[in-house]
Amino acid sequence: MKPRSINIFLLDGDPNGIRVAQMSMSTIQAIAFRRNQLRRVREAFPEIERPGVYILIGTDDNETDQQLAYIGESEGIGGRLSTHNSNENGRDAKGFWTDTVVLISKDENLTKSHARYVEACLIRSAGSNPRWTLPNTRMPSNDAGKLPLPDRAAMDEFVDQTKTLVGALGWDVFREMRGRAPQMVPLEAGLPQLEPSESPRFFFRGEGFAAEMEIGSSGDFIVQANSRARLRTTSTIPKGTINLRSNLLEKGVLCEEGNFLLFTSNYSFSSVSAAAAAVIGASANGRILWKLPDGSTYADWESGLSENHTTEPTK
Repeated sequence: MKPRSINIFLLDGDPNGIRVAQMSMSTIQAIAFRRNQLRRVREAFPEIERPGVYILIGTDDNETDQQLAYIGESEGIGGRLSTHNSNENGRDAKGFWTDTVVLISKDENLTKSHARYVEACLIRSAGSNPRWTLPNTRMPSNDAGKLPLPDRAAMDEFVDQTKTLVGALGWDVFREMRGRAPQMVPLEAGLPQLEPSESPRFFFRGEGFAAEMEIGSSGDFIVQANSRARLRTTSTIPKGTINLRSNLLEKGVLCEEGNFLLFTSNYSFSSVSAAAAAVIGASANGRILWKLPDGSTYADWESGLSENHTTEPTK
């Protein structure tokens, strides 16, 4: 990823209110607002009536912590959003919708074909993040928004900037959670010894599980491929962790292998305890359960109390 400079304009000076994000020297802008602020946004930003792409964000009331993101496009986004907003009981109601991000171009050169191409790319990208579910009833075809090569190059940049802007506004829907899987090894061979990285390697092992974790460049907690999670769960497992494990199984990040659940690729968790809970299949305090080879805990390391960060686990 390359360095980016992003300017965020707060319409009311409120960081949680209506925001407009834009990269330096770019014509692409993202407008973020709550659903109940739609009328005000249409009045303040007439450009929202142009072609573009929009994301409706919310949570599933029936599934704890499951985030939803509906991705759409329109020749006139403001009108389309008003239609969604008034369709409470229709066939395609958006009852989950609480927040909105609109992506448009200030130079007025974006057409419906461009918007369809961007929409298709974003839907495919969001579908790879198990933390999010797309309630879109129709998936884009392979030729959605078919464009000439120069236009595709321009829209690929639009897509790339969109992912960064949406992330900067607080939603990781386009974040790639899976890393490349290393060569698979038999379970009985034990966890592979990989080359040391800049992050210390943490271990979490017990009956029915054996996992390794590193700290990512963004401060996230990356459980390494070939780590083994416990197959069975306990009654104390958080509902969100149940849903996440099911989702990871469905998407192939986890696969059942003998008496374990095997991580087929690296996977990024937002908290150290979420990573531990997913591995052990129970509620877990990851700050004391993840340990360095010298026996010190993640909490010790974070506090700067651990001085010996070796890469080989103790026997």
